Amino acid sequence: MKILSTQRQKVLYTTIFATLLMAGISAYSSILSQQASIDGCKQHEMDVAVSIIQSSLQSEMNNAASKASVVAHLPSIIDAFRAGNREQILARLLPAFLIQRDRYGVNEGQFHTAPATSFLRIYTPEAGHGEDLSSFREMVVNTNKEHAPKKGIEVGRAGISIRGVDLLKDADGYIGSFEVGMSFMTVLDYLKKNTGFEGGAFVDNELVSRVATLLPPPDAERIVAGLRNVEATDWNVLKTIVTPELLASVTGVKTVLKTVAGSDFGIVITPLQDYKGVGIGAIVAVKKFDVFQKESSAAVVRAIAFALLQVLVLAGIVLVMINIMFVRSASVQESSK
Repeated sequence: MKILSTQRQKVLYTTIFATLLMAGISAYSSILSQQASIDGCKQHEMDVAVSIIQSSLQSEMNNAASKASVVAHLPSIIDAFRAGNREQILARLLPAFLIQRDRYGVNEGQFHTAPATSFLRIYTPEAGHGEDLSSFREMVVNTNKEHAPKKGIEVGRAGISIRGVDLLKDADGYIGSFEVGMSFMTVLDYLKKNTGFEGGAFVDNELVSRVATLLPPPDAERIVAGLRNVEATDWNVLKTIVTPELLASVTGVKTVLKTVAGSDFGIVITPLQDYKGVGIGAIVAVKKFDVFQKESSAAVVRAIAFALLQVLVLAGIVLVMINIMFVRSASVQESSK
């Protein structure tokens, strides 16, 4: 009987160890699998944000180009531009452009004579008449030089905009150009609405300071790694996440997972290029992944609970089998006596 009891203990301990080991492996594998799935969902959300940023930028370029084309082909505007009549142009365009600004993110409208001399700024009609912009407004210079519409991103006196430039001409030939500039907030607001990411546009501070002389000086906190935040959906969120390390050497799309104050964030950094393809900054988007964080914690709890359940069930089954085996063995030994 003593031998049977010792054998029973050895089998019991071995079984318990094996059961715990199997349950631990099962729980660990389950946690890894769940974490990989959650990480995949996070990456998918960041990839979607990148796609929306890039497609929205292109869409707004097309939007700006189409608006500029409409104005550039209005006969009454062509006649007034040829006559040098700023008052007539303003009377016809300003009411509509105020609506475009307030509803659709149009923040610039400007006429130029060749090569890039400011004739009229729709929103600031008293500013910059006759100013030569050719040293920094290459889109305008090339539009008038090549007699071909252009679209893209460029910094002007009033700041950075997503622009479209088109030509005005009549029977006597080319007169000049007209451009429409779209605010980056159209892109950032669309991003937030469709993905929940807070977004901000960051541009080379030296470039903006040198060219955008109509802008007020920025707050010091809005300059990060030499880039100035010019627009943002929520700066208070961005400033806690965006660091010089994140914005250093932005040469390609970057997606980062970062923990700040115990919370997980997804960060997307998309390079910002001017119409020539030269890097001038980045669009940064961040989102708090608290839902995924909670799901990850819940997955760990579920895996551990399931492992414990496995241990209890298997241990119960093994105990019953051990009891049956050793009871029968003891009965056989008793009967043989």
